[in-house]
Amino acid sequence: MKNSIRSFFHHSDMFRRTQWRLTATYSGILIAFLAIFIAVVSFLIHTVMTNDQERRIRTLAEQEGQTIENMLEEQSFIGWSSDQNVIFLSEDQLFFYVVDTRGRLMMGDEINKGLRPLLLSTLQPWTPEKNELRYVDIHIPHHQHELKRFRANELKILTAARPVIVDRQLIGILYVGMDATSMFRLLKWSTFILLSLGVLFIAVAIAFSYFMSKRALVPIQDAYNRQRQFVADASHELRTPLSVIYSSVEALKMDASLTSDPFSQKTIERLGDETKRMTKLINNLLTLARTDDAKIQIEKKPFDLRTCAERTLQSLQELANKKNIMLQFHASEQIEFVGDEDKCTQLLYILLDNAIKYTPEGGTVSLSLAQHVIKQRKVVTMSVSDTGIGIAPEHLPHIFDRFYRADKARTRQIGGHGLGLSIAKWIVEAHKGNIHVESEVGKGTTFTITFPNERA
Repeated sequence: MKNSIRSFFHHSDMFRRTQWRLTATYSGILIAFLAIFIAVVSFLIHTVMTNDQERRIRTLAEQEGQTIENMLEEQSFIGWSSDQNVIFLSEDQLFFYVVDTRGRLMMGDEINKGLRPLLLSTLQPWTPEKNELRYVDIHIPHHQHELKRFRANELKILTAARPVIVDRQLIGILYVGMDATSMFRLLKWSTFILLSLGVLFIAVAIAFSYFMSKRALVPIQDAYNRQRQFVADASHELRTPLSVIYSSVEALKMDASLTSDPFSQKTIERLGDETKRMTKLINNLLTLARTDDAKIQIEKKPFDLRTCAERTLQSLQELANKKNIMLQFHASEQIEFVGDEDKCTQLLYILLDNAIKYTPEGGTVSLSLAQHVIKQRKVVTMSVSDTGIGIAPEHLPHIFDRFYRADKARTRQIGGHGLGLSIAKWIVEAHKGNIHVESEVGKGTTFTITFPNERA
């Protein structure tokens, strides 16, 4: 039961990965548009509000500056007393001050007298060369109860400064300020609300994308399941006629009247080879179809892996001799492994058969088995190396895909359908192992499999 569940999740992983990729794509597009929208709206709100405030204070500073300069020109009087105030503050103005060139207050007013020391200490170091704007932070001490009407410990004040010039002589600096604390608080809250709505809409976008990607995959998954079922049924149905054909070919080989004719003998041998090839293809297809449907169970039992490897090498010795390929074997005297003996034999056969096929005549194919302990866990390592044609780097990520062949023309000549390594990978993963490949074109390929070796 556990193996069936594990196999189900394993074979549905392709659709789950595809679904999550589609979800990421859809939600990424929606989130990108949403982020752009929030950024544009925030920028527009900030720009409109700050530009309006800055335009108003520039106008206010220019009007009051002209008024003060006109008064000083008419009276020809520079030493103005701070209590001789005739300038009226507008309804949204926080203060105005005129400070002479020596840093002394000439005239001024504010909406709260307690602000004057704080404002002057902050403004006097600022000597603008022309009309300038600046946001000034004023910290209100806790003990100044008369300033609690502002309901904030810090005031954000938008200040405009311009020189006061009479008869081309610099008389002083005019500072005009407006309270921008509420505006910044509003900007802060609007940004927070937009971000909160953005997070909410992102969650909705991800959920919507997940739902849409799931619906989009339904017909594809149904078609895939029907195709998989067709492959399983067709493979099963084709095994019987292929067995009959193979038996008939073997019977024809026993007829002396046919084998005495060179043409008939060659034709019969070709029929036998093609029947074997088709039988192998059908068996591989049926194996993969059963693994997809979780119908193949792995039966783990202790067995001698060295003996299993020796039997596999003996079965492939004739194929290696035809190409004058040397088979080398390196292993401990006995390696007790807990796994499925039939599947491990099939794994060895696939890897060694591929190594022999893709190794030129006179080459070498090596099989190594070893057991050791890694992080207090028993591990068995299996390595199959050859001196064959190798695999190009761009093909390495795909060699375990079904029906994938790096060089299709060469593969047709050698024989193969691109299913063996897919089955090999399934066998390794069913034993909770890892398979790794290293290859260099023209020098050879090495497959390394690592299995955990613990008793059930």
